[in-house]
Amino acid sequence: MKLVEKGLLERPSLFFVRRYFKEPSMKKITFFLIGLVFIFAEEAAAQLLILKPAYEISRAGSKVGELLNPQGMAVDPAGNVYVADTGNNRLQKFSPDGKFLAQIGGLGSGRQQFDSPRSVCASNGLSVWVADYNNHRVQRFDRNLNFVFSFTAHENWDEAFQFQLPVGICESGQGDLFVADGGSNRVIKFDSFRKPVVVFGGLDAGQGQIQGIGKLALSPEGKVFVSDRQSGKIVVFDYFGNFLSIFRDSLLHVPAGLAYWEEEKILFVADSDGPGIEAFAEGGSRVLVKFLQKDPAFQLKRPVDVAVFGNRLFVLDQAKSEVLVFFIRPVAGLSPQ
Repeated sequence: MKLVEKGLLERPSLFFVRRYFKEPSMKKITFFLIGLVFIFAEEAAAQLLILKPAYEISRAGSKVGELLNPQGMAVDPAGNVYVADTGNNRLQKFSPDGKFLAQIGGLGSGRQQFDSPRSVCASNGLSVWVADYNNHRVQRFDRNLNFVFSFTAHENWDEAFQFQLPVGICESGQGDLFVADGGSNRVIKFDSFRKPVVVFGGLDAGQGQIQGIGKLALSPEGKVFVSDRQSGKIVVFDYFGNFLSIFRDSLLHVPAGLAYWEEEKILFVADSDGPGIEAFAEGGSRVLVKFLQKDPAFQLKRPVDVAVFGNRLFVLDQAKSEVLVFFIRPVAGLSPQ
């Protein structure tokens, strides 16, 4: 019998249990014991993430500390939370426990002004990058939100490096910057001098082609994760823009924000259409996510971004105009269905 052809090797435990009930010979005991080994091996490898409601940050509105139609969020190494307050065209900073700290912005194209900011990156604790969508530019601030500089696509750059509508942004530990361009559905990588060096994910990317680009995330190993909102998948590239794999699941509808949890090597995904939070292991297998309590205040309506700090998961909900914070508890072994 060719097990691969019959698809039985996908769930070896089921195969051996079936053989146990069908084989009348003395070998049935052997099959049964082997089956138990496979069952426990499968379940031990399974993973479950329990999310326990912790606290909320901000509320809907236009006053100081309030949010309106927010679309991007980042957490720095100290746990401070930066939110692209898109509806109010500003950037707001909160402490790890949700206390308002500072804000900059206002509609415009000048310094410290925005026109529909969509994404934030604060990964190194020194710089805060903002994808300024309708201004077709990227702005850089220090951690106290003082303006440093901004840049747009240079007319002398090759056409492949031109960007118009930045929707996602992230910075690597080496200082390279990755920008997701909503105008071309491509990712452009800039070196530490902000010179474009490679572009990927476009029409010529083959399996790595992105139909509706969203947010970005980086792993310490240099993997680049890109959410494809239109195709309902996560496209994975290496640090140089070479296609690696696709993360996809039937429960994933419109993936938006991404966050890589280094401690457990898990990628969190905000599914804005689910609505919910999905998670994937390093190899692309789905990790179950369960909410511990059904608190109405923590029910998600339109999650658009996520961030991780320690054992806390920050979820930006665009419809509720607030940040919901959950404690993460990973569980190994038998997972409830």
